[in-house]
Amino acid sequence: MKKIALLSLFCLPLFTQADVVEYKGKVTDILIGKSQLIKVGVEESDEQSITCWKQESDQPWLFTFERGYDYSNDWFDVLNLVRRTQETIRIGYAENEDSECAIEYIALLKGDGIVDDGQVGDSLERTGQYGNIAQIYTNGLTESSYHASDNYGADVPAAAFDGHIFNEQIVDGEGSLINRGIWLVKKDTENKETTYWLQVEYEEPVTISGFRVMLNTKATELGRGPRHVTILTSLEGDQFEEQGQYNLGKSIDQRANLPTKVEAKIFRIQVNSNQGDAFIEIDELEVYSN
Repeated sequence: MKKIALLSLFCLPLFTQADVVEYKGKVTDILIGKSQLIKVGVEESDEQSITCWKQESDQPWLFTFERGYDYSNDWFDVLNLVRRTQETIRIGYAENEDSECAIEYIALLKGDGIVDDGQVGDSLERTGQYGNIAQIYTNGLTESSYHASDNYGADVPAAAFDGHIFNEQIVDGEGSLINRGIWLVKKDTENKETTYWLQVEYEEPVTISGFRVMLNTKATELGRGPRHVTILTSLEGDQFEEQGQYNLGKSIDQRANLPTKVEAKIFRIQVNSNQGDAFIEIDELEVYSN
């Protein structure tokens, strides 16, 4: 049995106290209002009774944490990630019958995630930690299989599928470095209607279930990473269908699942906005077919 998962532990306790209890499950909602509190909805189950105040009978139980602390952005990025990928997460919280439950720590479970029994039912070659099907020189893909709206200098589209993040190999023995290993495009400051996109085209239709965007640390700090993206797919290339819009955090590594699996020959990520820099950058774009 193979498990595809976030293979890391993320635990940031504020403090240890006797009345902190733990929830284990999936995040469903994140609410950001004008107050300092960020609210988090989770799946309920008969096995886990959460004693917290509930606004409406049809609303999820809400955990909360405050903005403005060193851990706040990290917690938001992780919670938003597991909301998209539906990873199981552990949330330690202070139980309170009269108000929302304040989060004290969060942790990702090693080995949790999408499960298959090794019988994927296709002949696609999968690389990397999560089963990427878009790496160059796999599944019939060559440099001519990758296109973009534009690129800056030698930072061509194919470089975002070469198994490298700015010259650094992601997995030993996998991938083939193309130039600097990144796709880079300069934003058009005179035409706000300019669209920016990056895509991979397969010879035959494949089933697509999700994607991953990676950057190097410097590019992330500069604000070059995508912020709001639209995922588009096409069977023939003449018409594209939208498969969802995603808000990405200022992070070096982010994954998301599509709402439903889709059959397509072309997978395109359209970057509607980035984190503020004059350049848009993607070091590695992975596509999944789980």
